[in-house]
Amino acid sequence: KFLDLNKDVAALTADLIDIPSVSGYEKTIADVIEESLKRQPHLNVTRLGDTIVARTELGRSERILLAGHLDTVPLPNAVEARGSVPSRWLGETLYGRGATDMKGGVAVQLALAQSLTLPAKDLTFVFYDHEEVEAFKSGLLRVATQARNLLDADLAVLLEPTNGLVEAGCNGTLRL
Repeated sequence: KFLDLNKDVAALTADLIDIPSVSGYEKTIADVIEESLKRQPHLNVTRLGDTIVARTELGRSERILLAGHLDTVPLPNAVEARGSVPSRWLGETLYGRGATDMKGGVAVQLALAQSLTLPAKDLTFVFYDHEEVEAFKSGLLRVATQARNLLDADLAVLLEPTNGLVEAGCNGTLRL
């Protein structure tokens, strides 16, 4: 199965919401994204676990990395956690598990990955698993330790929602 990356970004977001992807159950969405990106001849696609990295290799002097996580916060009910809360439209507003955090950002990444076939700067798109749980499970950490060169970039942007504001970095996290 694969996604139609030519779709309107909001419709693509709805398609992503409809794929089960709570933390620990990202395989299906990773499979679909990997297959969708492999259909783009201008991208080199690498998979590490359930993290997908797609890169242009045009020999540009600079590289921009765009990253986003595939998982949503685990649901309290284990039976619900295996499924997905289907997307639904109320007027022009899209609702569903991960609509904001962060299926919308992943849809933007996918649309850009498909449409930017000859970018002025080389591009890296990282779609990683296990962001919403313990850091040692993170797909981003897996790439950083197993294939660090895939993350080399002059600028990195995480498409996490920030209310339209630029967050210039984090000082760390605290989990209680």
